[in-house]
Amino acid sequence: MTDLAANLRHTIRSLRTSPGLVIVCVLSLGLGLGVNLTLFTAIDAVFFYEPTVADRSRVVSVQPGNSNQFSYLNYRDLHDSGIFESVAGYRRAGLTVRIGALPEAMSGVAVTPNFFEFIGVPAARGRQFSEREAMPDRQPRVAVLSHPFWIRRFGGDEGIIGRELIINGESFAVIGVMPKVRPVTMLQDPDVYVPISRLVLPTVDNRNNGNALAVLGRLRPDATPARARDAVTALDRRLEAVYPADNRGMGQQPATILPLRGGDLAGSSAQLIAPAILFSLFGLVLLSACANVAGLLLARSSGRQREIAVRFVLGARRSQVVGLLLTESFGLATLGIAAGALVAIWLTRVLNTLSFPTEGPIALALAPSPSLALYAIALLVSTGLLCGIAPALRLTRANTAAVMHGSGGQNVTGRLRLRHAFVAAQVAACLILLVLSSLMLRSLARVATMDTGFQIDRGLVASVRVDAQRYADDGGLALGERLAERLASIAGVESVSFANILPLGTDLSATRLYVSGTSGDPGPRTYVNSVAPRYFSTLGIPFVRGRDFEPSERQGTPQVAIVTESFERAYFQGQTALGRYVRRSNDEPYFEIVGVVRDHMYGTYGDSSTPIFYSSYLQRPRVSTQVRPIVAHIRTSAPPSAALSQQVSEAIAGIDSTVVADVRTLRDATSSEPSIRRFGSRLLVAAGALGLLLAMIGLYGMMAFVVATRTSEIGVRMALGAGATQILGAVLGQGMRLVGTGLAIGTVVSLLLAQAARGLLAGLSPADPIAFGGTAALLAIVAIVACYVPAKRAARVDPLVALRRL
Repeated sequence: MTDLAANLRHTIRSLRTSPGLVIVCVLSLGLGLGVNLTLFTAIDAVFFYEPTVADRSRVVSVQPGNSNQFSYLNYRDLHDSGIFESVAGYRRAGLTVRIGALPEAMSGVAVTPNFFEFIGVPAARGRQFSEREAMPDRQPRVAVLSHPFWIRRFGGDEGIIGRELIINGESFAVIGVMPKVRPVTMLQDPDVYVPISRLVLPTVDNRNNGNALAVLGRLRPDATPARARDAVTALDRRLEAVYPADNRGMGQQPATILPLRGGDLAGSSAQLIAPAILFSLFGLVLLSACANVAGLLLARSSGRQREIAVRFVLGARRSQVVGLLLTESFGLATLGIAAGALVAIWLTRVLNTLSFPTEGPIALALAPSPSLALYAIALLVSTGLLCGIAPALRLTRANTAAVMHGSGGQNVTGRLRLRHAFVAAQVAACLILLVLSSLMLRSLARVATMDTGFQIDRGLVASVRVDAQRYADDGGLALGERLAERLASIAGVESVSFANILPLGTDLSATRLYVSGTSGDPGPRTYVNSVAPRYFSTLGIPFVRGRDFEPSERQGTPQVAIVTESFERAYFQGQTALGRYVRRSNDEPYFEIVGVVRDHMYGTYGDSSTPIFYSSYLQRPRVSTQVRPIVAHIRTSAPPSAALSQQVSEAIAGIDSTVVADVRTLRDATSSEPSIRRFGSRLLVAAGALGLLLAMIGLYGMMAFVVATRTSEIGVRMALGAGATQILGAVLGQGMRLVGTGLAIGTVVSLLLAQAARGLLAGLSPADPIAFGGTAALLAIVAIVACYVPAKRAARVDPLVALRRL
């Protein structure tokens, strides 16, 4: 304890004498530690999210063998099976609410009658509905508001309890308001909780997976997840046997029981792979910061050899001296973690204000947690060791007798090798970050200008959220036709059609189809969509062969389909698809293919090779059992204006005042992927810029160390006739050789990482010469600037002063 106190006092005195060193070290460590603390907070909030649920240590996510969710009727069978102490289910629901004159879109969650009893979180205002009053057959008309929605929409009005809201065209009584909780819907806090019924889920009486729920179960005290999994698997097999058409494949694979922590991501590869990638990238920034501090301490050690030698002569043990030196590095690490905490607080506030392109509002709500404190302690310990152990060991290995006789500073080869390794690693890490960010930026620019295969700049999209109860039977077909007729009459509109799914949007549906006359195995994964006549001409997608859907081809007539060239190649290997028959499942009728259209992007930017299968909206209004908005496509004679968008909105409201329409340009409507790319690019650019700054500091520190340790050698060379230009060139050359080594290593690693990320590059080559060449040139320029000042100082060394040190 006495040694520690003495070491602390010595550390304080020592660091006071080197304010420049302290500032540079704290700046480097503060930035590196700050971004890593922020990253840990974000990863903990997103990938290891844990909702507010009572007795959550026994709560698990329950998934059947055929998919990730149960239909409501299958859920009831699970509820009645007694496998779990209790179960509850929920489903996100897009609702419309009328508060003023016009309806508004609202994010809701339809929950099972016992949901609030299961989560065990009482209402902050009013009450919650009970299982008895909220059974679906009672058509319950009660609603509980979330706390954020209550504050945002009603200003925290206490009088909201008992008021009526028109939700999906029906009157619902607001009976309560939830407290601030971490919702089961992960980061998407719903506006309102309503009971599951036909009022919000018209297909609730269907057993198929189209109205599926996410299910939570509370294990019995004597149960284990493995035993629960076996019991649920057995139930799945019984349900498949009793209802083979609706539960096909349900019992062919084991059920899945996942921990509550992680929410929708629990048990997925993304829960581990994505955090590992992020920690690796930003770990490079922290390692660069540690390398800087270690290098600066190593450079400083050249002036402390005599001090350390004196301590050894006076009887100090090596472990005591190492402890003293590590105390200094831990002191710097402590100051760094304090600075990092300030950086993390600022970055967390910034992230909490960001919005993300999703189907509902995202609220990160990042906040410190007990695990963050443990992570900060682990970072403090590892940072202190990484910064101090190498300089401490090097300094205590010096020849004490040689140092006392004044010759201990001559041999610095070992220290230089270690410092060289630090600098080369920093340059490599910086190159990796900059190359990846450059590739992402260039792919983003490519996305903004690339040909999607359809006319993206002369289109409006109206996503019309329909009343699920009113339009459940026909999928909104009658409304879609009325919309098309009305919108086509607006001045400036050339063509109108409608579809089930928006290309390059956030909602996709895919399946595998069976070809008539072939083996029973389905073909490759295929996107599916239902579209109305004139869809392809409205979007400017040309036909290669065949024809468009006819208005006369309606329900009851033989089913027809249109496919893309990629579908034709994948399913018919070069033969024409016209006149061939395919179907989605063995218990459905065949579709005759009547047209083939040119390939176009649909799922992601840069990918137009995935097969696409289009059925006729007039024959099949819903591409699946899910009730989706009507996506009205409007081609305009000129780039769409705000005034035209307003006309479209007013026209839709004039047709049906109960629906909610989101009118945007086609480019804006398909901007989710570019927005996500933009966010990822900014993240990588920030990491790359930080890495560049740290690499510059590292290079400067290394060259300053070289000059400090080779002053005598430089003096001898100048005394023997070497000029300032030669000395300048020699020092610069040494620094640039290290940069070249780091560039070579970083280039190889960057190529491997870019190859692995090929799918994110929107068709850009992973070995893009501009990204690699530009990054290397930037690093070379920065390296020259960082090396020039120490090299210039070396060229100004006075030979007489330098020779006196020999």
